[in-house]
Amino acid sequence: MKNRLLLAVSLLSVVFATTSQAHHSTAEFDYTKAYLVEGTVKEFQWTNPHSWVQVLVQNKDGGLDDWGFELGAPLFNIRMGWKSNSVTAGEHVKVLFCPSRARARGTLMRLILPDGSVLNGIANNFYRGTPITEVDKVEQPPPLEPVP
Repeated sequence: MKNRLLLAVSLLSVVFATTSQAHHSTAEFDYTKAYLVEGTVKEFQWTNPHSWVQVLVQNKDGGLDDWGFELGAPLFNIRMGWKSNSVTAGEHVKVLFCPSRARARGTLMRLILPDGSVLNGIANNFYRGTPITEVDKVEQPPPLEPVP
């Protein structure tokens, strides 16, 4: 009887452990496309399970669109050369990213700082689009539709 109970608990643990990992899917992003935006860092969030860079990007109407770019967990970011203070609010940056299927979001491929130095994002490992030889020649994303 104890063996059956132990087996049942073990099987349920495996099922729930597998299910809890599902939110780490990369299906949200289109890794066949890359876009470039330029703007001012609004906020850098050094958090688990994903860090974020919020960037204010000027739109065609002269206003600002708030874009969010996902990075990996801090542990992975550290391995790619990031620090918790790598980016600060107010810095003017260029962001190369793979777009999300959601509005004004993406997963970061490269963040180019004002001095020209580059911080790589986790998306560099997943990108399957046309090779990028000159970042400044990457197109901008399509204009965002106004929120009703």
